[in-house]
Amino acid sequence: MKSIVKGLPSFFTCLALISGCISVVITLSRGGNLNMAGYFILASAVLDFVDGFVARMVQNVTEFGKQLDSLADMVSFGVAPGMILYRLLSYVGNSPASDFDMIHPLPFQNWVLYGAFLVTAFSALRLAKFNLDLKQVKNFRGLPTPANALFITALGFASESSRTLPMKELVFNKGFLLIIIGLSCFLLVSNISMFSLKFSSWGFKQNSLRYIFILIAAVVLIFYGLPGMAAVIVIYILLSWLNNRLVKMP
Repeated sequence: MKSIVKGLPSFFTCLALISGCISVVITLSRGGNLNMAGYFILASAVLDFVDGFVARMVQNVTEFGKQLDSLADMVSFGVAPGMILYRLLSYVGNSPASDFDMIHPLPFQNWVLYGAFLVTAFSALRLAKFNLDLKQVKNFRGLPTPANALFITALGFASESSRTLPMKELVFNKGFLLIIIGLSCFLLVSNISMFSLKFSSWGFKQNSLRYIFILIAAVVLIFYGLPGMAAVIVIYILLSWLNNRLVKMP
C-alpha cells in the first residue's frame, strides 16, 4: 500500500504526458479540432499541478519525480503547443489548409510552418535551465512552460470560437504568429523574475500579488471564456514586471 501511495505522483505525471500526446494527435488529425486539443493541454496543466501537490502531501518529492515531470512537460507544454502554432500558421485566410497542404507544404512555406517548433526547442532549453537552477522555488526566472503553453492554447481556442473577440483576426495573421513565436522564445529563457502561484500561507499581505492576479484572471475568463487565457498570461507577465520594478525602488 505504501508503494502505491508513493507512486501516485508519477501516476498523475504520466497521465499529464498521455494527455499531451493526445493533444498532438488531435491537432494533426483531419480537421484539427484546436478546441479539443486545447482541452487536453488544459488537462495536462491541471495534472501537472496535482502531481506536485500529491508529491508534497505524501512526502515523496524526489529527483526521479522532478525529471519525469520535466519530460512530461516537454510533450504537454513544448511539443503540443508547437503543433497548435504549426496548425495556425497553416491557415489560409480564416480557414485551415487542406490535409494535403498540411502534410506536404510548398517548399517556400516550410520555413514559416516549421518556425512553430522554435517554441518547442526553447521550451526544452527552459526546462533544462529550470532543473539546474535551485533558486526557482518561490519565483521563476523566465516564463514557465505551462504559462506559455496556455497562451498558445488560448490562440487555438480563439481560432475556433464563433464569438466576436477583441483582435481575434490576429490569430490568422502569420506575421503576428511569428512575433508571438519570437516573444515566447525570448521570455522562456529570459532571466526576468516572475512570481509563482505557490502559497506558503494564506495571508493577504504575503500573497497580495497572487490574490490580485487570481481576481483579475477570474474576471477576464468570465467575460471572454477560454480564449481569455491569452490576456491572463499577458497580465501575469506585466504584473511580474511591475512587481520587479516596485521591489527595486528604494
